[in-house]
This record gives sequence, C-alpha cells and structure tokens, in this order.
Amino acid sequence: MKLLFSCIIFLAALAWSNIFTLSGSIFFEKGYLNIDTTKICDVDTSYINCSLEKGLAYYSTLDTNFAVFSQPRFGQIYVAIPSYDIANPAAYSHTITQVIRYEFMKWQEWGFFDLTRDSAQHLIDRILPESENMNNRNISHKKVCDTDPSQCLGWGAYGGGSGISDEEASRLPQKKYQIDMSEGLADTTENPLGIQQNFTPLPQIVPPGTSYKAFDMNGIYLYRGAWDGNFTVHTNPVILKFNNGRTAVFR
Repeated sequence: MKLLFSCIIFLAALAWSNIFTLSGSIFFEKGYLNIDTTKICDVDTSYINCSLEKGLAYYSTLDTNFAVFSQPRFGQIYVAIPSYDIANPAAYSHTITQVIRYEFMKWQEWGFFDLTRDSAQHLIDRILPESENMNNRNISHKKVCDTDPSQCLGWGAYGGGSGISDEEASRLPQKKYQIDMSEGLADTTENPLGIQQNFTPLPQIVPPGTSYKAFDMNGIYLYRGAWDGNFTVHTNPVILKFNNGRTAVFR
C-alpha cells in the first residue's frame, strides 16, 4: 500500500514538474513613465481585453503562447505561459525576456508614455538586457536607479512567478489575434490609397485630421495617428482604419 501511495505521489510530482506556469514581470515606480491614462484602452478590442481598473489582457502578437497582463497605470507588464512544458523547451521560439521587451516597446507605439522610440529602446536595453533570464522572476525599477545604482541594492531580479490566477485567465480574449485583414482591400500601386469602395478624390474620402488606427496585414494593432494627407510605409504593408468607417492599405 505504501509503495502504491509513493508511486502516486511520484507521478503527480512528475506531472507537475513537466507542465506548469512560467512567468515574469517588470514594473516601474509610480509616476516614472508618466503614463497617459486616456490612451490605456484606446487599442483594438477584438484581441485585447482592457479596463482602466485592471489594465490589458491579451496574447502577445510576438508569440501567442504567451499571455500578457499589462497595467500601464501602475507601470507593470506581466507575461506568462499558462501551460509551459518544461520537458520540451524547444517548442517555444521566444523567451519571457524577449516578450517583455517587445511588449514594452508596444507601449511606446501605442502612446502610453511620452518617449521617443529610441529613448524607450535605450531604457529597456538598460533595465532588461536580452541576456537577462526572466523565468519566474520580476524586475522593479525606480527613478533613483537612473542616477545612483548604489541606492538600489535590492533592485533587479528576484524570485516570483506564482502563475496566473483564475480571474486573470478569465480576462484573456477568446482569440489570440485577428484574422487576415488584407482580404477585400484594394492593392493599388499607381495610387497609394487602396479603398474598399470605389476610389474618389482623397479629400472627399479622408479629410485631414481624421484619426486612424494602424494594423499589420494580420490585423495586429500597431499604433494610432491622425491623417495628414500622406502616409509612408517603411517596411511591411500597413492597414489604416479611419474613424469615419473607411479602410486603406499601404504597400
């Protein structure tokens, strides 16, 4: 009987050791990033759940194995793999560190705080270098650490990673990202603006100052802006969804 009980305990421990939640987080001292709270939920809601009280919950568009819980008002990004298979790490093409860094730069693109892209990149490179292993660890950053690291003896990574709660899991959206948005969009090379409807003179379609949200061709939200009569694509095609109901694709 004792042998049977020991076997059950061993098998349960083995199962627990193979499948568990892997997580990590980074958070900033209150007021450090000067968050614009009016923009926290101004993101696409089809694959991001958001509330001003609890922040954002979604699957990372870098790697949808990772669940992201971002609380911009408190300067926190919490990333987790709800069912991490420790016996098969090769199944994951990204790390907790890579996803946190990616999501922080998304904050900059989404306009949560007033930093240029270069400044935001410099900040995250200094606080969380790519070489840092964030598996079940947290980083807390304070303003004093910028000028006097000796005052932050406790600053850095420390044990954590208790896993996502049932409440957090329930906040995750049903889908991990939008379907391909390119279907039905005109691909116009002679005219830079491809409109789903018949083309008419640009000022009649999108007046200057019209706000828009930009997406990639998979419908992943990139950033927002205001139409000034011109748009340049630097790398991959971009879809603009204007608040007057019009949609355009730039290639």
